[in-house]
Amino acid sequence: MALTAFKAISRNLPGGLAVESESRGFKMIMDEPPSMGGTDTGMSPVEGLLASLGSCQCVVAAAFAKSQGIDLKEF
Repeated sequence: MALTAFKAISRNLPGGLAVESESRGFKMIMDEPPSMGGTDTGMSPVEGLLASLGSCQCVVAAAFAKSQGIDLKEF
């Protein structure tokens, strides 16, 4: 299997703690809630990390299940 290199660019947005990140033409904004000094325009980086880990687990489970003929509806 060939190695794949991933690349993402992040930049601070003006006027607060919000950050815009981009990879392969997809963009997302992360920010902090007002209680932490942000403007709440997106998930916090911690929430984004948790979402990424959950998404990774779902993708791996679905790919493995498909390759093994397992129906995840009962999972």
